[in-house]
Amino acid sequence: MATTRVFDDRLTHEQPALGLAAWCRDILRDPLSKDGLRAAPDGFTSSYGRHYPFLEGGIVDLRLLSDGCGLTSQNWLAGQVAFEHFEKREYDYLAERRSVERVYEEVPIIGRCLDVGGLDGRLRAFLAADQEYLVADPFWAALSLPRSDAYRRAYPFADEPLNYVCAVAEHLPIASGCFDTVHVRSVLDHLFNPELALREAFRVLRQNGALIVGLDVLGGRHGRQPVKRAAKELVRTALVASGLSRFADHHLWHPKYLQLCRLITECGFRIEHTHWQAGTDEQVCYILAIRQSA
Repeated sequence: MATTRVFDDRLTHEQPALGLAAWCRDILRDPLSKDGLRAAPDGFTSSYGRHYPFLEGGIVDLRLLSDGCGLTSQNWLAGQVAFEHFEKREYDYLAERRSVERVYEEVPIIGRCLDVGGLDGRLRAFLAADQEYLVADPFWAALSLPRSDAYRRAYPFADEPLNYVCAVAEHLPIASGCFDTVHVRSVLDHLFNPELALREAFRVLRQNGALIVGLDVLGGRHGRQPVKRAAKELVRTALVASGLSRFADHHLWHPKYLQLCRLITECGFRIEHTHWQAGTDEQVCYILAIRQSA
């Protein structure tokens, strides 16, 4: 029987089941204590005895989450189930990619990048081939979804190895000060606690590191909702009231642009630039912010 080994504040490169690059294994930590992890045959344990099992494909489950425990958790879980159901459907992936190409020309991803809520790593379409990249996302089953030819035309790297850890944004299982960029796109409005997630982003960034937040904000750039969107919202509300729960809004937070900016600055960042995504009636923004001194 394999024996448990203790590692001195970091994991060694002797855990083949992880399937992560060496630099990723070096920075893994317990998501709560931020201490090093203890390796076991079926996963890892923390210094305080919590067990983190391996999932299919050797992914380590470092989610600090109890499904359905409390109202917020139940609401988050309902939203996550709805999102995962949506992601299993086919849609126009090439249009999805083209819709954000201009974003990453204006707000490029610099250096080593942590993609929080990065799903199956589509951001790689906008990275250099040799750029260090890690995804932290709780939806680990996305990595094994069957992908169509249309998906592969849009994202031809679909079958390439991906550095991935199963985790939630509020409790990142990552050492402090080891990333140049933290990317958080279409994520903050789904979270238990957006403030805690941004403070975690601050923690794992190096000094002067970049935070990129992409979000559909309430009222958009000018604080008002387009007529077409307002009409769709009225229809959606009526459908939910009639009992069609599949049309329910599962987002946990609907910030206005200035509310989002205020939260980012309160978490220790200086906002450098805002890019409004084309084709969204100036409702979707990408904010580039720089980590200030602690």
